[in-house]
Amino acid sequence: MNYNITFSEEAEEDISKAYQWYEDQREGLGMEFIEAVRDAAKNVGYNPLFFSYRKENIRGYQIKRFPYLILYFIEVDNVRVISVFHMSRNPMA
Repeated sequence: MNYNITFSEEAEEDISKAYQWYEDQREGLGMEFIEAVRDAAKNVGYNPLFFSYRKENIRGYQIKRFPYLILYFIEVDNVRVISVFHMSRNPMA
């Protein structure tokens, strides 16, 4: 079963800021980050129960190639992404 995936405003802002930072580093790198986020979201949507808990009911999935973690929780048949954060930061602070 594929779950629907929705992103909070905060998660969308996280993605936008990371995109811009990577694009400033090298043209096209921001789009590579966006593609990695899309791939990660597909993986989470396909089997969200597979990935480990980070805190209480919040699960995490590390984005391939980039040091970012997608934090999400499951609501029936929906996955709600609440944050896409750089792993050097504390998401629970």
